[in-house]
Amino acid sequence: MSKYLQDPEYLFSLLTILVKKNGGKITLTEEEIKNVSKGDLIGMYFEPKTGNLILKEVHPEDMLQAKALINDKIDETYDN
Repeated sequence: MSKYLQDPEYLFSLLTILVKKNGGKITLTEEEIKNVSKGDLIGMYFEPKTGNLILKEVHPEDMLQAKALINDKIDETYDN
């Protein structure tokens, strides 16, 4: 797992960015919260050409491909 996604300060910064990007408020319904499970996966990718950080849902069937990408590009800036 990403060292960044294990850092509470970094996660709080991401949440702050998302709330500010959404006009200062994000409402999560009870149903949305219930629909999240431990099997849900989120990948975090840095796009060097643009400097963008991408948060993306990763489907379990794509996990092997994502692991291969990490293993192949261990010295690059991608992080999952």
